Amino acid sequence: MLEVKHLSKSYGFRKHFYCKKEQIPIFKEINFSLNLGENLLVCGESGSGKSTLGKILCMLEAPSSGEVIYCGEHIHKAKNQRALRKEIQYVFQDQKVALNPYKTIKTLIDDVKRYFQIPPFDVLALLEEFGLKPHILDLKPLSLSGGEAQRVGLLRALMLRPKILICDEIASSLDFLGSHQIYEILLQYQAHHPISYIFISHQNHFFTYHKTLFLS
Repeated sequence: MLEVKHLSKSYGFRKHFYCKKEQIPIFKEINFSLNLGENLLVCGESGSGKSTLGKILCMLEAPSSGEVIYCGEHIHKAKNQRALRKEIQYVFQDQKVALNPYKTIKTLIDDVKRYFQIPPFDVLALLEEFGLKPHILDLKPLSLSGGEAQRVGLLRALMLRPKILICDEIASSLDFLGSHQIYEILLQYQAHHPISYIFISHQNHFFTYHKTLFLS
């Protein structure tokens, strides 16, 4: 389903405004493949490019060289990237920051429905599936607990029924119980839907990973 071939990323940098721009490599020549239903753990030291890789995989950034092939299509050359973004979703580390603080949860959910033209569905049933109470629809992200915000982020991503979900340290700010609840939601979802997870994480004891990628 997903093939990453000779992927490299670097950023331009000038020591002084009058100096020639230098290319600072973030990572070089990454290769891996992922089948539907498999889970990948991406790990490495801070600054090794884990989050940058995740953003490239979901088209938030472009690689310096190499290819990302999803179902036979080069995602960074695709004409209809909106359709691909529905298939490949990304959940940021801190949803209290990532979610628009000026909108209610109901509006944030409605925005996803409208942008991706999702057919009507039972919002209350979806909230229950993610362990959220109905009153949360009237709240704004900064009024939520860390665990509630992360579950809202997962809800907004998974309501699109993606085939790949990239989870960037989604439980790093939560306690053990909160982390366990988040991963349990993902386990239950994967048991009933065809999906692969790519975890950018240091917490690897909640899941069984089919593949591991180390960045240095």
